[in-house]
Amino acid sequence: MTQVKMAEIEWPAIIKLTENDEMLYLAHQRDWLEIACLNQHHFINTDLLLDSKGQQYSIRTAPTHENEDPIAELPVLLKQEQKLPLTDFIKWVQNHANAIGQCCIAKLAFTTISQGIDIVRSLDEQ
Repeated sequence: MTQVKMAEIEWPAIIKLTENDEMLYLAHQRDWLEIACLNQHHFINTDLLLDSKGQQYSIRTAPTHENEDPIAELPVLLKQEQKLPLTDFIKWVQNHANAIGQCCIAKLAFTTISQGIDIVRSLDEQ
């Protein structure tokens, strides 16, 4: 895994927290920066960011050191070698819909990661 530059990420994206079926929709890089600042000490190393192309990025928190600039503590994104299979992402979206109380989750269907991310956005707007 290699640390990624923000320009490499295809927005919009989602964050998939390991211990939660709900996902966080990120329209732009600034959404990531806001969430990273607010939750910099709450991520665990198995949390993921998934971009619109299906590329997975592990979220790694920086170790906390006293008297350091707080910006240095922002999590970094590490590009994983394999893209997320569409079938896995469909399950994620169904679990997300179920967690936020949507019905008829079995009918959620899409053919690309980008379409699935758009469904997450629309579910969150309801």
